[in-house]
Amino acid sequence: MKFHSIVLVALASTSLAACAVAPVPPPQASMENIQAVRAGGFAPMRVGEFTPGPGAPSQMDKKVTVRAGSQAAPSGSYAKLLGETLEAELKGAGKLDPNAALTVSGVLTQTHVDSAMPDGSAKLEAHFTLKKNGAVAFDKTLAVDSTWKSGFIGAVAIPDAFNHYNGLFPQLVSKLLADPDFKAAAKAG
Repeated sequence: MKFHSIVLVALASTSLAACAVAPVPPPQASMENIQAVRAGGFAPMRVGEFTPGPGAPSQMDKKVTVRAGSQAAPSGSYAKLLGETLEAELKGAGKLDPNAALTVSGVLTQTHVDSAMPDGSAKLEAHFTLKKNGAVAFDKTLAVDSTWKSGFIGAVAIPDAFNHYNGLFPQLVSKLLADPDFKAAAKAG
């Protein structure tokens, strides 16, 4: 009887460990985005407020859940993570200035991750606004998504889904920095 109890505790511990998810690391500037900012001739800018969309469930911004695993948003907000990702890229390119005339802000309008079989999927969408001295110079919704082969075993599928989801934040910032309308609005001079 004692052996069965030990086996059950070990199995329960193993399945709980499969649900543990590492915290999201702080955003880091990528060489690709640094080069895009520098090549785009962007003026210095500051990062304004990044918030969840109006009417969006508050949990959407605080954590995402995949099967039995959940991942809390760093700093308590995925919208804030998007802003911090943009900030890291601008800082890495030497274009972050808290006193700049240009201010980028955003509203996280959609966030989704699913490790369904056979294909997992994730999507991130935000509405970005660039203001120059308070006047709107750019106003657009952009989205990125990802699909991948998802397996049955949660210990593999859950972290894989979160890795794909977390990878969407720098991808969405890349899409913003490459957007021709944003580039035109953010140009120096």
